[in-house]
Amino acid sequence: MYLIHVRLCRLVDGEPDQEMAREILAAAVPGEGVEHATVHRLSGREAVVGLFLRVESLVAAEKTAAAVCARALNRHPAWGFVAVSCDAVLVWSFLER
Repeated sequence: MYLIHVRLCRLVDGEPDQEMAREILAAAVPGEGVEHATVHRLSGREAVVGLFLRVESLVAAEKTAAAVCARALNRHPAWGFVAVSCDAVLVWSFLER
């Protein structure tokens, strides 16, 4: 299981759509291994999508997360977001043991 963060930005301030996490999850196709999606507002212009994926490798997880978010953003241009990064999340508390 991998946790991938996709950072989103847009030109105008505002809250992310309340249904954004559900719509991103709905953009996944069967077999992609997407288990869960969350969206957190970072600022009026930035948000981060957290995707939990059950796939064979980190590379596959990052590629899949980017593809799923791209599909969702293309389906909902009114959100105004573009993806600016897509990476795995390091869990420091686990690494400090």
